[in-house]
Amino acid sequence: MKHYTCMFAAMLAVGCISSERQQENSDQQEIQATSQAVLATIEKKDVKGFRALVGVPLDQIGQTEVTLTRKFERICDVYAEYIKGERPPVYVTDSVSTFNKRVVFVPIYSGKGLKGTVGQVRLMLLFGPKTHYKYDKISDIALQIFNHNTNDLPLPDSELPAP
Repeated sequence: MKHYTCMFAAMLAVGCISSERQQENSDQQEIQATSQAVLATIEKKDVKGFRALVGVPLDQIGQTEVTLTRKFERICDVYAEYIKGERPPVYVTDSVSTFNKRVVFVPIYSGKGLKGTVGQVRLMLLFGPKTHYKYDKISDIALQIFNHNTNDLPLPDSELPAP
């Protein structure tokens, strides 16, 4: 009898883990689909379509209709400047923000250059928290631009000015 009890407990544990994995895969698929929809609105510069994908009251993310529209237009401009050709990949992370929102990154540009030039540009999409907002809409969006802190491509000695 003890043997059957142990087997039942083990099967129950495996079933619970399997169910959690299925839920996680479902969440990731929904986040991927929503992220792709956001990128499509950016490519089309469709502010109304984008606004429909924002699932939180704007005052909760410190925005108004005007500031969200300005932010979206800035994102569209930067996206169009750096993305030529195919859509960048979407990276769904296991990270969460301060307010327990799921973090997704979309790399827009990564390059080497001189100190002070743009080194990396990425879009950060936030989802959830799932207890309050479904993953079929975003909770927030941010454009992150990082400049080079050092000269990653030093000039050859021959090109340096003489003292």
